[in-house]
Amino acid sequence: MSSPPAITPPIRAVVFDLGDVFFPWPQAAFFARWEARLGITPHGLHRMLSHGPDIEAANVGAVTAEEYARRCARRLRADQTLVRELIEAAFAGEPINAALVTYARSLRSRVRLAALTNTWSFGRTLIQRRGITALFDLIVTSAEEGVTKPDARNYQTMLDRLCIRPAEAVFIDDNNENVEAPRATGIRSILFVTNEQTIADLEALLVRCGSARD
Repeated sequence: MSSPPAITPPIRAVVFDLGDVFFPWPQAAFFARWEARLGITPHGLHRMLSHGPDIEAANVGAVTAEEYARRCARRLRADQTLVRELIEAAFAGEPINAALVTYARSLRSRVRLAALTNTWSFGRTLIQRRGITALFDLIVTSAEEGVTKPDARNYQTMLDRLCIRPAEAVFIDDNNENVEAPRATGIRSILFVTNEQTIADLEALLVRCGSARD
């Protein structure tokens, strides 16, 4: 006797990364302007804001954004207030992805929405400033949890707080490593490349699996 077909649970939550999905990372011209303003070597600023032990410490909340600005200012021999302005502008200076915000808002009648983001201690404040905090039922940040994606603990925290199983979630991120990690736990994941591709992929999943907001 053959086994009955497995029942696919409906999707109950769509979870978005924020950086380079809702919040575009600044383009080269942004860094060139600030490098000229601070009088530092071309292309050095992007490396400094993207790599290094201080960055990793800030991502897990071991170093506050203020402390990072102090350390950064010492390295640059620049004014700390100016460096703090630079850092906040880098994280939140580009126009928000308004088309994706509009689409995500339309999803709220079908599924719960969450954000799972690697960000610094000021991350939640920057989300509030962008005016999209109310878009999400849950926001999980690496600085508050002390662990970054793609560590499996981040995805489990998200599932636990939403009270759902892995198969009931869809995770969307622009980083392939962050997409592959939750797949290993049973979470459906979509690599964000463009709005059009992401929306089409997600809608196909919602049609195939169904959706439920409860």
